[in-house]
Amino acid sequence: MCKVLLLATGWNDTYWDSAKEAEYPGKSYEGLPEWESLARNCPLPGIGIYIKQKGKDFSSKHFVYLKIKGMRYDSNSKMPYFDFEPLGSSKTPSHKLAGRLGDSKSVPLFSVKDCSEILTILQSLAETPPSAWEDLLSPEQDTTTQSRYTWEDYIGKYFLDIKDTNISNNEFEDRVRALLTAIGFEVEQRGYRVPGEYPDGIAFVEGYGLVYDCKNSTDYRPTMDDKRAILRYLEDEKKAYGSKTLFPVFIAKSFSSYDEKDIYHLDIEALNYLLYKKICLGSKFNLSRIKKLLDNKTTLNRDIIDKEWLQ
Repeated sequence: MCKVLLLATGWNDTYWDSAKEAEYPGKSYEGLPEWESLARNCPLPGIGIYIKQKGKDFSSKHFVYLKIKGMRYDSNSKMPYFDFEPLGSSKTPSHKLAGRLGDSKSVPLFSVKDCSEILTILQSLAETPPSAWEDLLSPEQDTTTQSRYTWEDYIGKYFLDIKDTNISNNEFEDRVRALLTAIGFEVEQRGYRVPGEYPDGIAFVEGYGLVYDCKNSTDYRPTMDDKRAILRYLEDEKKAYGSKTLFPVFIAKSFSSYDEKDIYHLDIEALNYLLYKKICLGSKFNLSRIKKLLDNKTTLNRDIIDKEWLQ
């Protein structure tokens, strides 16, 4: 179904007048229903609304018709970002539109509405949207172009489902091994496949090794027992691989915090995004760049990956 994204701000009275990436510190992308579906279908029609915020009242400024070119979020803080460009200003003050949407004094910073509802409201305000904005209302708009696809569309369901579905712990370990292998690591899987106390696997790249333990959970927070176990595995593997530089690693669907510096945290989204980069870069993809991140204890996330593996 056709959707319109509504973005609001009280930062300044010209915020929606120039193309930029709108960010919302302190907010989570999870506050927007159907995030993945919306992101997958960008570009989307949007509306930039001016509101009263932190003592500043710009609600009398006319709302702006937007083209939402892309959506992303920080994998650590979950802060959402919306890449937009203005398509034209309306003839209507923002507070009048907000009043038709619900409560003009309490406007969500980001929300989504059905196109039919927005068009009805615009008609009641005697608004004539720009033709470029109306073109975005069509579900078929740009469906054959790359702009209609997100990075996740490049990744197979087998890997995407690691994060979003309920799978057994053994299946989680198997898929993590397959994902690491697809990225380019040489993987020795242990875990449930080898009797005894071992890490779930070791992933090697050019003399560096990730001694990893898989945690099939979201918002995972390592316990003291978990930490002691992975550090014990690390010491055991150092005896076998004394010539290699080894790092203790937890791999989980997601983590509640990424502040741990002694043990590296890798979430599934970061690994999937790294695979996406490999697909796009082809023979130019160089996995050895991860060695610097390990040495510096830099958390692997989409922003870091974009900087290190430029397309």
